[in-house]
Amino acid sequence: MSFFNRDNRNASLGNLADLLQLREGGLFNYTGEKVNEKSALGISAVLSAISLIADSISILPLKTIRYDGDKKVFTEKPRIFEKPNHNQTIFEVIHQIITSLLMHGNAFLLIDKDRQGRPIAMTPIHTDRVNVEMNGGVKVYVIGSKTNQRTLTDDNILHLKWISYPGSLVGVSPLKVNANTYGLALAMERHISQFYGQGGTPSSILETDKDLTSEQAKFLQENWQVTHNRNRKPAVLTGGLKWKSISAGAGSELIEAREQIVNEVARIFRVPAHLINSKDGSNVYSNIESNGLAFIRHTLLPYIRRIEDGLTTLLPGKQVLKLDTEEYARGDMFSRVRTFQVAISSGLMTPNEARNKLDLEGYEGGDKFYLGLQGAAIDPSIPPIGEDDHNPKKDLLDPDNVDTPTP
Repeated sequence: MSFFNRDNRNASLGNLADLLQLREGGLFNYTGEKVNEKSALGISAVLSAISLIADSISILPLKTIRYDGDKKVFTEKPRIFEKPNHNQTIFEVIHQIITSLLMHGNAFLLIDKDRQGRPIAMTPIHTDRVNVEMNGGVKVYVIGSKTNQRTLTDDNILHLKWISYPGSLVGVSPLKVNANTYGLALAMERHISQFYGQGGTPSSILETDKDLTSEQAKFLQENWQVTHNRNRKPAVLTGGLKWKSISAGAGSELIEAREQIVNEVARIFRVPAHLINSKDGSNVYSNIESNGLAFIRHTLLPYIRRIEDGLTTLLPGKQVLKLDTEEYARGDMFSRVRTFQVAISSGLMTPNEARNKLDLEGYEGGDKFYLGLQGAAIDPSIPPIGEDDHNPKKDLLDPDNVDTPTP
């Protein structure tokens, strides 16, 4: 079969159009608008959704943990997670990682190591500067321009991906696959801006059945403006003139379409619509705590897991990195503590197991099970908490301690 059949020819033409759009600084879309990362951020819903997710994750505290059996031991964080490079904070680095994932579906970190192979710095790299290729069965990253290129491997590049297909070297770009949605939003914004900016619709009309010369029409227009501008006195019209008001706007259908774009963007990023101020964003949860937990579970956790798994590879030994989401559960802490209290008093959990759930270190003696009877231990050989070895009531019941009356 010839390569130049109709299907392949159409595909080639589509790829050519895509390349031409990229060359002009935009992605191919049917509206003809220039869609790129800068114009996409000019859409208020896109900017709001991306900044919401990136900000919500970047503010979370980082913790490094080592598991000793079932115990969770907190370790000292390496300096790279305090000061990732000379120019950025860890907040900025994580923020750029999330922004890159949300916009391009990929995030790349350049990892600098010392002579012992320990990571000492990490710097985000824009996706436009990285090409991912296979070289001799090994995935390599070609960084830089044609005149100044470097080829690196996984030893010095940390690659995080969004949605990806099996065998694909890179993640799917949300910007590219949603170019039509972004282009439609940009086209509507441009239309509304031109409508109000250029003022193509007059505010009113002076009508007459008589034929007027251009000079007469101009005179009537200028005379009306001079006489009635900022003046609400009654107008007196002669010569068969009639005044007609025109009220025109962008149109309710266009306004509704813009609102629908906001909901589409919320759907793309899986953000609750009400968090980006959509009028149609219904709040299906009964309280703020439930809202926060749902946002964490359905929106943030997948990105948090990508960050944790990726950055954990930079830690030595069996340490793991965790982003502490307890910041969003503070309002619900009372119910959590009550749950753990019932579990401990019922003998279902030990105090240290409850503390482990709260990402708190255990304490000595906290691995024992306790009943809810004044802190009595389940193990009968262990005296209840707060009970002294000397029990006056027990002494009174001891026959050896009972005084016998003298005959």
